[in-house]
Amino acid sequence: MIKKSIYKLINPFPKQLDFIHVANEKKYVLYGGAKGGGKSYILRWYLVYKLHQWFKEKGFKNVRAALFCEDYPALKDRQITRIATEFPLWLGTLQDSQIHGMSFILRPEHGGGVIALRNLDDPSKYASSEFAIAAIDELTKNKRIVFDQLRSIVRWPGIENTK
Repeated sequence: MIKKSIYKLINPFPKQLDFIHVANEKKYVLYGGAKGGGKSYILRWYLVYKLHQWFKEKGFKNVRAALFCEDYPALKDRQITRIATEFPLWLGTLQDSQIHGMSFILRPEHGGGVIALRNLDDPSKYASSEFAIAAIDELTKNKRIVFDQLRSIVRWPGIENTK
């Protein structure tokens, strides 16, 4: 259901639509612009899109994605509170579980993928983690080494086009 109606569900601006097309083709995408342009919005929705796409097109279930912010207050303000109000209940649940930590978990009929919501107060704590896709909200608020460290955790068995 999501793939056919992804643009209706996301309702992207033209620049966000460009982001989706480029992100589908490239491993790394830097997306910037003025405040209020919908950068944080498209990051969270693109993760939903990719998790569902990997499920529908390749059969991958329970794939993990990560959405990072520089610290927990920023994560809460820019992402967690928005996910709580934007993502429909039929899509999945926002929860803080012992297994996944603070995450949005897609319902099984949408692949059961997990968007792990993480802060970058100490990026080294993710050194052993595995995510098929990672998005960093406000990358410019982090040092280059953070980006380099996070690139090593973007891997998932069977998925060749990790992002």
